[in-house]
Amino acid sequence: MEISSSTRSTIVIVFTLYTILLLGYSLYSRKAMKEGKGDYISKFYTGGRSGGVLMTAMMVSAGVAGAGVFMGVPGFTYTYGAIWMVCCFWSMCSNFMVLGLIGKRVGIVARRTNSQTFVELLMHRYNKNKVVGALCCFVVLFFLGAFAVSTITGGGRIFQILTGQDYRIGLAIFTVLVIIAAITGGIKGVATAIVIQGIIMTISVIVLFFMGINGTGLSYTGTIQALIKTNPEWFTPVKGVGLVFSYAFLWGITTFTLPHVTMTALTYKDTETLHSAVKVGTVVVAIWLLGLNGLCFAIKYLFPEGSLATPDLGIPTLAVTVMPPWAAGLVLAGVCGAVQSSVGGMVVSLAGTFVSDLYKNLFKPDIKPETLKKLNVGSIVVVSLIVFLFACNPPQLLASLITYASGGMTVAFFHTLLLGLFWKGANEYGAISGIISGIALYLLIDSGVLPLSFGMNACIMATLLSTIIMVAVSLLTPKTPYGIIATWFGKEYPEA
Repeated sequence: MEISSSTRSTIVIVFTLYTILLLGYSLYSRKAMKEGKGDYISKFYTGGRSGGVLMTAMMVSAGVAGAGVFMGVPGFTYTYGAIWMVCCFWSMCSNFMVLGLIGKRVGIVARRTNSQTFVELLMHRYNKNKVVGALCCFVVLFFLGAFAVSTITGGGRIFQILTGQDYRIGLAIFTVLVIIAAITGGIKGVATAIVIQGIIMTISVIVLFFMGINGTGLSYTGTIQALIKTNPEWFTPVKGVGLVFSYAFLWGITTFTLPHVTMTALTYKDTETLHSAVKVGTVVVAIWLLGLNGLCFAIKYLFPEGSLATPDLGIPTLAVTVMPPWAAGLVLAGVCGAVQSSVGGMVVSLAGTFVSDLYKNLFKPDIKPETLKKLNVGSIVVVSLIVFLFACNPPQLLASLITYASGGMTVAFFHTLLLGLFWKGANEYGAISGIISGIALYLLIDSGVLPLSFGMNACIMATLLSTIIMVAVSLLTPKTPYGIIATWFGKEYPEA
């Protein structure tokens, strides 16, 4: 669609002012991080374990949602049919699965073991086994890296809508902003920015929902009825119940396997904060999902096939079409800010995998703090640039890449984390066999070499079979040392 120069100028001005405010906040976060308690690494990766209710809730919500909920899923729904909204609604479970199911236990054990990262936590559970550590690092770098690529792609595409300029220019700007935010504030700076983005996005989604429905010129039910007449096939599940279940499983139930999301459990202040965050986060995600998915009917009605540059641009295009320029600029700037914060959290997690998990824990345990700090800054820059390069040629649908990346982390961490937290019998031999078999089965089933999908996403059977393998190997090999079991399952330690 064409946007007038005056409208575009207004949108760009609002977007620029918002971005400047974010940069100023990043500098403030740097000062706050210097003044916090704990050493540099502890403050950088866990925020001093002092996260409040909003910070904890929004970290999980934005980490799961990001560009996927704001652009990817509406694009997927626009392309394949209304049934995919149902899959996305399972993301309402994300705060419960991360904070409710595993949050308290992860928080307690992380404090007992002084674990700073997701991988470091798993390494301690599995007898500090370096093979487990190396495998976990590989999974995080490859699959979480792909997740970061899909998320920052959303920001670049919004920039394209805002300015009419080349997508890669926006991508470069976003990369610079992510580097500044991650270096200056660490996880706490990223998280506190997410709080601001989350509040703005929640208000924006509500306003956009009502304006988007009014923009069709019909009532909400009238829009749906019109679509049923003109696009009846859009309301029919075209890929089978099994595949729909797979996406519901990936987008909702297994969110605790995403390292940048589960790291939230290392940062919250206390149990009361955790319980409140579950409730607040669930409400916030529900508003986002109901509002944005509800707009899929308006997008499909207003923008017929072929009228969008890519289906992922449905929500941004709707905002520019139905809202005043200043309001559209604020909404899209808010979405861009949320994308930036989400990618910032992923970059911090990826940098932690490089510096703390790979280099420090596996190769150089006696590294000096100053050297570690320099490596941390350098790794953030390198990781961000790598993500930028891969995002220069994005997939047509963001949800496809997000699903592939989520599947890879699910087959590696679903059993490794759950069994490690809730079954004393899990050991390092089982973890190694579970991760290797999970990845191998996932790749073989996904490529069609092993015909075991049964109409579902490849990760479902890969996760089931690799979990069975992990249990069997754990039962047949030596038990985990008592000291580790006492730390993870004992009651004599203070709780969070």
